[in-house]
Amino acid sequence: MKSKWVSRDKKYIIEKKYHTWRYHSEKSKREKRSPKEKVTSEKQEKRNRELRKEKLIMLALDNFHMGDSYLTITCRDRLPPEVLKAEFEKFKRKLRTIFRKRGKELKYISVLENAAKGKRGRPHGHILVPGIPQEDMAAVIAAWPHGHVKFSVYKGALSDATNLMSYFVKEEIDRETGSGRVMPSRNLIRRKPKKETVTRADSYRDNMKPPKGYHLLPHLSCNTFTEDGYPLQIAYFERDEQFGKRRRGTVE
Repeated sequence: MKSKWVSRDKKYIIEKKYHTWRYHSEKSKREKRSPKEKVTSEKQEKRNRELRKEKLIMLALDNFHMGDSYLTITCRDRLPPEVLKAEFEKFKRKLRTIFRKRGKELKYISVLENAAKGKRGRPHGHILVPGIPQEDMAAVIAAWPHGHVKFSVYKGALSDATNLMSYFVKEEIDRETGSGRVMPSRNLIRRKPKKETVTRADSYRDNMKPPKGYHLLPHLSCNTFTEDGYPLQIAYFERDEQFGKRRRGTVE
């Protein structure tokens, strides 16, 4: 099986090749397979976290760009979980009003952390939004009266999206309070990878050949195994700078 996702700006490609028992031929059933392990709740949570991260990386790449804003809000006092959640939602509504005054639409990816009872560390939240101009920063700070608002610039590259979304999903989700659950806005563009049903080959090569005009990002790519023990290859490609310029017609 093969799945391929291309970002809207065509700058990045995420390609996965994997085996699945659902479509195996008799020959491919003999493909070298690691022993299927008994999955503990901890390992399953780790796998679920990786799946969430993968989807969020795609959301970040398609909806946010270099120069957008990454906010971290902290609380000077520990608020009850239900109060903190309500205040965070109120903060996002205030942000929406600030954006509307500029004639812009608010979109975001957000998460609350350390909100559950018994959690160490001060409760805080993160939210990725379109770029906030200097003249609106005072209004954003005033929109969160419970502590501090830190502004950071989002750089927009695949490595930035990967690092940030890894940080967003690092906390195990608390079912009672929702702490650690990533909350994207509904108005984000959502595009799923395109999947090819069954490849003719019974196996695939371990090497990761970039498409024309792209290069491999080896620090993000890997060969591993699925939950069923079958080989899984995940490759991340970035468009070559000169190739991108030719596509836009800026190179003679």
